Amino acid sequence: MLFFDQIKALMIALVIAVHVPLAFYGNWMGVRIPMEGISDPLFATAYRFFSYSCQTFFMYMLFLISGYFVPPSIHKKGVVRYLRDRLLRIGVPFLVSLLLINNISTLLGRFSPASPYAELPWNEMPFNKVGVLGFLVLLFVFDLLYCAWVALRGDHFAMDTSVPAPQLRSWIISAFVLAILEVVMSTRTELWVVLWNSPLDWFGVQGAHMFTYTFMFFLGCKASCHRWLERLNTHLVVRWFRFSIASALCLLTILLVVTFNDSTSTEAGKLGLLMTFFYTFIGWGVIGYLLLWFQRNESRCGVWLATAGINSFGAYIIHSLVLVVVLEAIGFIGLNHWLIALAATVLGIIMSFGITDQLRRIPSVARVI
Repeated sequence: MLFFDQIKALMIALVIAVHVPLAFYGNWMGVRIPMEGISDPLFATAYRFFSYSCQTFFMYMLFLISGYFVPPSIHKKGVVRYLRDRLLRIGVPFLVSLLLINNISTLLGRFSPASPYAELPWNEMPFNKVGVLGFLVLLFVFDLLYCAWVALRGDHFAMDTSVPAPQLRSWIISAFVLAILEVVMSTRTELWVVLWNSPLDWFGVQGAHMFTYTFMFFLGCKASCHRWLERLNTHLVVRWFRFSIASALCLLTILLVVTFNDSTSTEAGKLGLLMTFFYTFIGWGVIGYLLLWFQRNESRCGVWLATAGINSFGAYIIHSLVLVVVLEAIGFIGLNHWLIALAATVLGIIMSFGITDQLRRIPSVARVI
C-alpha cells in the first residue's frame, strides 16, 4: 500500500512549510526575520490562511495513519515486543533530538540577527523544550493506552470487512462534537500559556486539538480491523470535500475583509473561534479526499514519493535544525520576504528529506528512523 507512505511524505512536507513563516511572526527556534517597515498585510493573511488550511488536516491525518497500523503490529509482535520496538523507534530519536538537535537549533538561533534570545541570560534560554517532538510524546501515550486495552481484554484483532464504513450521519456528529470541544479547549488560554512556557511547549500550541487527535488515532485503530480507509464511499467523500473547499474559501473571504478593513485586532477573537469551529468540518473532507485520490493514483505518484514517506519520520525529527540553518543563510540577505519564505520552504523540505535519506543508508540509523 504505497499510498500511505505517499500521504505521509506530503503531510510532513506541509508541516515543514507551515513552520517557515513562524520566523516572520514570532520566531523559529530563535530565528526572527524582521518585518518592521514592510507594509504588506496580504503576506500575513496568506500565511495565516495557509497555516490554518494545513492545520485542519495534516496532524489529524498523521494520527489517523499512525493508529491504523497499531492493531496489526501488536497482533504480529505481541504487546511486550511492540512496546520495546516503539521505545527504540520513538524514544531514541526523541532523546537525541531533545538533547542535541533542539538545543543546537536554539543555540544557533540565538546568534542570528534580531533574535529575541540574543539578550537572554544563559539560565533563561529555552533549552530542553520538546518543540515539535510533542507529537512523539502524544503518539507514545496513545500506543501505551492501546496496549493497556489489549492487555486487559486480550488480543482479538481480526480482519472483518463485512462491517460497513461510517456514513454521513456519523461523520457529521463526530465533526460537530469535536468542533465544540475544540472551541471550548481554545478558550483555556491560561493553561496553554503555562504549557507554552514549560518544557512541554508543543502542547501549549496544540492543546486545543487533543480530543480530535485522540479520536483520529483510535479511529485509525478501529478502521484497520475493517479496512475502512480502503473502502471509502466515493460519493460521500467528494461531496464533503466540496463542502470543505467552499467553507475554506468563505473563511478566506472573511479574513481578507477583516484584514483590509483594519479590524483584525478588534475581530481577532471572534474570527479565531469561528475558524476553530470549522477545523473538523474542513479537515474531514480533505482527509477523505486525499486518501481516495492517493489510492487511485499511487502508481502515478511513484515509488519515489513512497520512499520519501519512509524518510518522513527522520525528516520531521531534523527539520527544526535544517530550517534554522536555511533561514539564517537566506533570511538576512535583503531578499523580498515572499521569496525568502518560498525559498526556505523548498530548501527546508528538500534538505530534510535528503539528509534523512542519506542517514538511513547507515543500518544502525535505519533501525531507528
